[in-house]
Amino acid sequence: MIIAQIVAQGGWQSVYRPDSQGIVDLVREEKVDVLLIDYFMPDRLGLDAVEELRTSGFTLPIILFSGDTGAIDMARAERLGILKVLGKPLSISELRSTISLAKKTLLQQQPGAGGP
Repeated sequence: MIIAQIVAQGGWQSVYRPDSQGIVDLVREEKVDVLLIDYFMPDRLGLDAVEELRTSGFTLPIILFSGDTGAIDMARAERLGILKVLGKPLSISELRSTISLAKKTLLQQQPGAGGP
């Protein structure tokens, strides 16, 4: 929830979901430009949710974060097209610059390339 507040303070609209299934449902139901997802979610790993989205055709930029970046399967994260992995505690300036990078990446994609 704190990350959603930081994102909103940066001038972006943000929506928070506490579990990975809620995130997957949100991305499928609404237009989401950039996804920020924790590696350790209450219901499963964030990368499992990312894989479900990628398998469904969603290509939006994704930022993964974790308090234990050493636990992340970086090869899998790369294979799933994770834009950047951030460690917690998050630096506000690094988070904002990474979101800006994600938005630039989104603009370089074709119109409608966010998902099916």
